[in-house]
Amino acid sequence: MHPAIVVVLGDIGHSPRMCFHVMSLTAKGIPVQYVGYQESRPNDRLLNDPLVTIIPISPPSPFISNLPSIISLCFKLIWMCGTLISTLFFKTASSASLILVQNPPGVPTLWFGYFASKIKGATFVIDWHNYTSSIIQYNYDLNNDNKSLTYIQMILKFIAGCIASFEGYFGRRAKFNFCVSNSMRIDLKNKWNVKAITHYDRPPSWKFRCLTIEDKHQFFWKLCQHPDFASLISQKQEFDKSSTETTLFSYRDKDGVSRLRNDRPLLLISSTSWTKDEDFGILLDALRKFDTSPPPKRSSLMLPKIFVVITGKGPMKEQYLQTMNKIRWRYVTIVTPWLEAEDYPIMLGCADLGVSLHASTSGLDLPMKVVDMLGCRVPVLAKKFDAIGELVKPTNGKLFKSMEELCNLLVEMSGGFPESSKVLTDLKNQLLEEHPGSWEAQWDANFWPPIENLLMSKLHEKRRRERFSDDGYSEESD
Repeated sequence: MHPAIVVVLGDIGHSPRMCFHVMSLTAKGIPVQYVGYQESRPNDRLLNDPLVTIIPISPPSPFISNLPSIISLCFKLIWMCGTLISTLFFKTASSASLILVQNPPGVPTLWFGYFASKIKGATFVIDWHNYTSSIIQYNYDLNNDNKSLTYIQMILKFIAGCIASFEGYFGRRAKFNFCVSNSMRIDLKNKWNVKAITHYDRPPSWKFRCLTIEDKHQFFWKLCQHPDFASLISQKQEFDKSSTETTLFSYRDKDGVSRLRNDRPLLLISSTSWTKDEDFGILLDALRKFDTSPPPKRSSLMLPKIFVVITGKGPMKEQYLQTMNKIRWRYVTIVTPWLEAEDYPIMLGCADLGVSLHASTSGLDLPMKVVDMLGCRVPVLAKKFDAIGELVKPTNGKLFKSMEELCNLLVEMSGGFPESSKVLTDLKNQLLEEHPGSWEAQWDANFWPPIENLLMSKLHEKRRRERFSDDGYSEESD
């Protein structure tokens, strides 16, 4: 069978959904050529898959981003056009069964993906994660109707409108469109008459899971050697006279059984891109308010200390780190570690509570970090926007709009932790009873059936033509 070509105009290592698509295709025996930036190391499963060939492309020079906005966009477009032409038409297979393109970014990926599908005889498929046009509008502050736009912003708004038309045009020409939420499916139909199939993100069965106390203790003990954690969670004094391997969160008793400490802090985790569309200031201000709660209130509500782990990297990280370091925390500890890829899902599984600050530029995409948290059976506090209710429900988390609401939820969820935090415990128990479903099951149910039918019909047609061609040759030779 001809290979599938998967195209991401972004870092492969930070494109988990597309990586899961690739591994699901190879699980069906389809070889995949994976095109994208290789700025970080992808998952070992992907790297070790003999059916996967990664074809790296070079990202635009950082110098381009420092140019004025319109000039920067033009140079990036020229760079990406040249890169995609050389890669899709000269470095990938001459024939392909499928070309799967991620949007965003859709410019110029959608055009070249569609054109390449015609040349290579491939089925053109788009996986909609968000809209390129909505990101442009958000990044350049073009959505505020009450604000007068500068001349440059007016040009950018016109460009964003052209990009929206571009997205709709190629969406209608794709054989199949898949999207991350039902809200997006409806919007695609209403806005551009694009028919799409909702394909929710789900945690892969091999990566995110509920951890045992032994799993957690082993990881906490491992973190005692981690430079970002060692001084914070290592415990020189044993929890009691008979305990060994004591950490801030757990210990091993005299019988060798791992146990969680009943005086441990609540472990809260959040992952952020440190950009303005994920306003970390909301969490920081909520934690500061929690930290300054009067002692009588803390005592009456039995509020614990909170140990906060913030993962991710981005342009505003240093700015927020400087702000955090100026605060004299009493009941809150914040760590911003660099974790190895294999440690991230374990860190999630050890958490008591997750926080998502994701605010969709379109209001229609869903944060994959929340999917990961729920896969580890960790309750989530998520920032509210239009589509988030499709993922965060009363049985697995709560929503907030402001710093005040988030702080109130932190108080509500942590009160009495760890022995008598009823709200948090009830959510945790409901999550344990629910099964969110795995990526593999979701993919087999939603994505694979239409693709399989099309690929099989193509294969049967090819064999039929080959058979007729062979028969014709035999008749002439007779």
